[in-house]
Amino acid sequence: MDIASNLDIKIPGLNFSTLEIERARQNNQILSFDLEFTRACNLNCLYCYAGGKAIENELSYDEIISVIEQAVALGAKQVVNIGGGEPLAYPFYWDVLQKERSLGLKSITFTNGTFITKEVAQQLFDLDESIALKFNSFDHQTQDYLAGMKGTGQKIQMALDHLLNVGYGRRSAPKLAIETIICRQNYHEIESIYQFCRKNNIIPYIEILTLQGNAKKNNDILTTHPDENYALFQNLLKFDQDNYDISWPLTPPVAGQTCKRLLYSMYVRSDGNIQVCPGIEIVHPDLNVKNNSIHWILKHADVFQKARNIYQHLKGHCKSCQYDDCYGCRGTAFSDSGDYCAADPSCFIIRNARKITSPFLKIGQVRQVRQV
Repeated sequence: MDIASNLDIKIPGLNFSTLEIERARQNNQILSFDLEFTRACNLNCLYCYAGGKAIENELSYDEIISVIEQAVALGAKQVVNIGGGEPLAYPFYWDVLQKERSLGLKSITFTNGTFITKEVAQQLFDLDESIALKFNSFDHQTQDYLAGMKGTGQKIQMALDHLLNVGYGRRSAPKLAIETIICRQNYHEIESIYQFCRKNNIIPYIEILTLQGNAKKNNDILTTHPDENYALFQNLLKFDQDNYDISWPLTPPVAGQTCKRLLYSMYVRSDGNIQVCPGIEIVHPDLNVKNNSIHWILKHADVFQKARNIYQHLKGHCKSCQYDDCYGCRGTAFSDSGDYCAADPSCFIIRNARKITSPFLKIGQVRQVRQV
């Protein structure tokens, strides 16, 4: 029996087949979308891309519902309730969740966990809501430091306990993921967090820091070197291979997760600006759902047309990378140079090109998407 078959591996929103992705790309449709409710948050995380404060002219509840309905009409099957700030602090969160269910959408909520009581955990479970819990350290003091508020680490640990106690982590339950940002303060803990996830059927979402928002301001105290990230990813991959017979491409920015969202997704900012991903924050009136329909934006906006054909526009070492299924982190490239097609400066592959032998060569199917 395949050990990996008993584990949840892919996080919702990244778990589509090559055929599904290619059909959506060719038909100018989407398979999933990220939805911000508000950028207001009760924490002030040092690494937060959004900044933790509400922005001007945020979408009303009715406008959010319209976005969801338009997305479903364009083929969306899943939605990532990412909040921008903290989704569970949004006053109409449960109403939005009920609307998503009524339209047949599967969803996952990214949350800092501070609002998750035993009762809330049960309510989320009963609504079949997958959860990605932001968990950066087993050490409460470290977690408090990264979150910018004392007491946060204990609340997040309690949230995790509540989620596991109501049934998350079981094979037939809604998915549970732990989202961890790699930084200097928790680098030594990442392997332990990863192993904890695997042992409890929690999806590990271990991510290299994107220098955006607060993270850009705190770059000097947070950022790990690409060589450190490479060594870490190697160790995580070896753990999976040795213990669970799981292999994955040794590529950034997320360990074990291949991001292809530029081909089939969109990111809805809380003020209605439609982006190809959270890291490529190009703001323009024509890209706002208050001014144009999502269908119009996907069809006519140059940034979306280029994103849907991103492999044709890559530059530098990303264009010639041996992992031709990977397009690097476009958000990091954009933050670094203002060009989301530029080479990913955080990539460790180019630095270790002579050392790398591919641990995962079952990429032939995905190459078909790139060569279109």
